[in-house]
Amino acid sequence: MVRVYKRKSERGEYGEERLATALEALSKGMPLIQASREMGIPARTLRRHRDHHTTMPGVLKLGCHTPVLSVALESELCNHIKYMEKALYGLTPRDVRRLAFDMAEAAGINHRFCRKSQMAGKDWLSGFFSRYPDLSIRAPQGTNLSRAVAFNRPKVKQFFDVYRQLLVDVPCTPSRIWNMDETGITNVQRPGKIIATKGQRTVGKVTSGERGATVTVICAMSAIGAFLPPMFIYPRKRMIPALLNGAPPQSVGYTSTSGWTDSELFIKWLQHFVGFTRASTDNPQIIILDGHHSHKTLSAITFSRENGLHLLTLPPHSTHKMQPLDRSYFKSLKSGYNVAADSWMVSHPGKRISFYDMAGIFGTAYLRTATPEKAVNGFKCSGLWPFDPEVFTDDDFQAATVTEEALPVPPTPTVVQPVTADAPSVPPTPTVVQPMTADAQASAQLSDAEQGR
Repeated sequence: MVRVYKRKSERGEYGEERLATALEALSKGMPLIQASREMGIPARTLRRHRDHHTTMPGVLKLGCHTPVLSVALESELCNHIKYMEKALYGLTPRDVRRLAFDMAEAAGINHRFCRKSQMAGKDWLSGFFSRYPDLSIRAPQGTNLSRAVAFNRPKVKQFFDVYRQLLVDVPCTPSRIWNMDETGITNVQRPGKIIATKGQRTVGKVTSGERGATVTVICAMSAIGAFLPPMFIYPRKRMIPALLNGAPPQSVGYTSTSGWTDSELFIKWLQHFVGFTRASTDNPQIIILDGHHSHKTLSAITFSRENGLHLLTLPPHSTHKMQPLDRSYFKSLKSGYNVAADSWMVSHPGKRISFYDMAGIFGTAYLRTATPEKAVNGFKCSGLWPFDPEVFTDDDFQAATVTEEALPVPPTPTVVQPVTADAPSVPPTPTVVQPMTADAQASAQLSDAEQGR
């Protein structure tokens, strides 16, 4: 069988779309001959499809070859592939070929699939893709099982209930609703594609090193498209102003032993945020962020209350769906940083990217990618602004439904509310123990006696 067949005639050049249009016109009363002339389709072909004298009316099929599986079975297989994709358990081409063999065997179809390997051939898979052009072979992105289990409807609903109440208690405009998160950049870039000679077994390009050092960058953006100047955290002992050469305007830099953020650095970022936004009890701000332990310390809560900051934590393992920075910005930012680092290596032959060069490279990518459109779209697709608790459909939660683990009871999202001087403190509700009645005591003693036996 020829895998890639080259047509030698013009039969069927009108295509299935024009055939469907002609059949719809016939169903509305257009004469057969008129539809044949206007659509350029033979009258005998239109009559055959109109009178259902073909196995697949409305489907353009040339030649005597018919698919092994019926239209109903292939449609069922297509729906199963899409379901497994949404559940994050996508099927490989070999899995689909094995399923086609099993379906043919279960239906008692006389097929020519290989019984030794017990799977359909590559030619069948190629034809299946041609009949369902909305399917293709894609490279998946690895997703942690914790994210698949944790992102479920009860957790999301509870978060949006708390968020709705926060918007009612603190009437903020979109300019006062922010999303904050950390990301990492490295001084070893990932080379992009290049044009090279055909036949070369290996093609290389110079990088800054083999294993790079990571610098943490804290970014924040608002629901109207404003971006807070970033904060750099370097893995070193002392901060030198030269490390911020070329950084975006008003950026700040600090150091830590590991290069990652901690509770003290988060307080410094909050101070940077208050200084930029002029946040206060009269000018409250909402910051949506993940549940990292450094975001929930007593010092951070106290500082937030004193400066009119309302911190709302996202449900655990849900930032890939609910965090605007992850949804619309960080991917383009890291891609732009990688391109800028690659260009820097070409412009500085024989040199390595050091800590003193990373802020300038990052600034080039940041100024190109920090657009209001990305921020607005990030808040919109996550349902944070405009407020849309129904932004996620059943398809988004299918990964949680196919796991064997039970849906966990979601904890209440952490909300830090500023406390005013006039607000009274609310004492904890005492636990009231009701005395047992005589009948209840007799029932308990009888139950204990039965367990003793």
